[in-house]
Amino acid sequence: MVILVSILGCQSRESGQQIVARVGSYVITQHEFEEAYKNSAYGRDHNLFYRSAFLKNMINQKLILLDAERRGLDRDPQFLKMIESFYQQSLLTTALQEKTKEGGNLDAWIENLNKNTKVEINQEYLK
Repeated sequence: MVILVSILGCQSRESGQQIVARVGSYVITQHEFEEAYKNSAYGRDHNLFYRSAFLKNMINQKLILLDAERRGLDRDPQFLKMIESFYQQSLLTTALQEKTKEGGNLDAWIENLNKNTKVEINQEYLK
């Protein structure tokens, strides 16, 4: 297996960021690598061994993603349903966090949203 790590001096044309590695159609930029590394268990140490091991792990993840895409898993209905659920949960969390930062009463906010939005309930279904 050939790993394209020798591109360390290259610049990404799209973002102007230094490219750490290319894996098929994926690019790992310096910013992406540094952010992921510092937020990992490896991030406590800045030695070459740990940084190389972490990069190899990132490359392996990209290889798995490429294989999953080749096999069509990114278009699988169950996968797409998980994505939709993740999106909704993340958006709910973000909206609630922002509203909490603003202060005010969350119950009153939701009540106001309810007053200003048409909501229809199928009463037959509830029986």
